[in-house]
Amino acid sequence: MEIDLAFGIPDGIVPELKKKYVSEKEYDLRVTKANPLTPPYFPWGDPRSKPDVMKFEGKDYWVYKANKGVRMNWVYEHDK
Repeated sequence: MEIDLAFGIPDGIVPELKKKYVSEKEYDLRVTKANPLTPPYFPWGDPRSKPDVMKFEGKDYWVYKANKGVRMNWVYEHDK
């Protein structure tokens, strides 16, 4: 499992994520700041479109599951 941290996410969250998602074998993880205006990375209705909320150092962060080896980027996904 790879963990992709968005800009501004502290590196100290990585060990906590590895503990929490130790059994995750199917997806990689992407962590972003909690922002309700941020669109989901997956189509509406896809179970992966809803992020897991994780608290770290008193702040909420969103953890998205992503397909292995694929960057979660709208331009990348639609420019094939």
